[in-house]
Amino acid sequence: GVLQNPEEVLTDEQQQRLEASRTSTEPIMVVTEEEAAVNRSTDAQEERTWVYLAENVRDVAWASSPAFLMDSWGVIVPGTTRTVMCQSYFPEEGEPIWSRWSTQAIAHTIEVYSRYYPYPYPTSLSVNGPVGGMEYPMICFNGPRPMEDGTYFDIPREAGQWRHSKYGLIGVIIHEVGHFYFPMIVNSDERQWTWMDEGLTTFVQYLAEQEFGEKYPDAI
Repeated sequence: GVLQNPEEVLTDEQQQRLEASRTSTEPIMVVTEEEAAVNRSTDAQEERTWVYLAENVRDVAWASSPAFLMDSWGVIVPGTTRTVMCQSYFPEEGEPIWSRWSTQAIAHTIEVYSRYYPYPYPTSLSVNGPVGGMEYPMICFNGPRPMEDGTYFDIPREAGQWRHSKYGLIGVIIHEVGHFYFPMIVNSDERQWTWMDEGLTTFVQYLAEQEFGEKYPDAI
């Protein structure tokens, strides 16, 4: 959904960054690594309420953590004049690949899928946490991180390295953002009509992946 009260939950500088990201040519860090470090080490002395508005949705999910870094990028939906705010929330354990590839993967998916059906929602979010991959309207949860020493692989050489590669991250984000279309926007019953949910999403996922780069791996 769309954050309704940024003035109550973000600093003045963070609000300025968020607004600047609406027309930027690349993602802008709204909550930096340094700011997240301070949040993690500070005992909260007061409560803050984040207010969101979501219209035409069939389910709701959200995520919150003092460890989250946040970036944001306003992207024009192809064929329209509307801007979708592509954003990622992730802890430092997701670096260095999350700040480099998560929001970019969201924007790429919106661009490719919108050729067939313009993305109707105002936001599209990717969150790093314990969930390997799961979708809800406008927000998805994606698990891939680098290895504990911070290394990752451009092309995973073994199946076990996939989740520690940039393509492991890009692939799951493309897939889960794709689920914003199937079943969320189409509103199909993913339990009764699994082929519409996973089948169509996986099919268009592969199309979007191949456009991401000529070296993109063909299969997991």
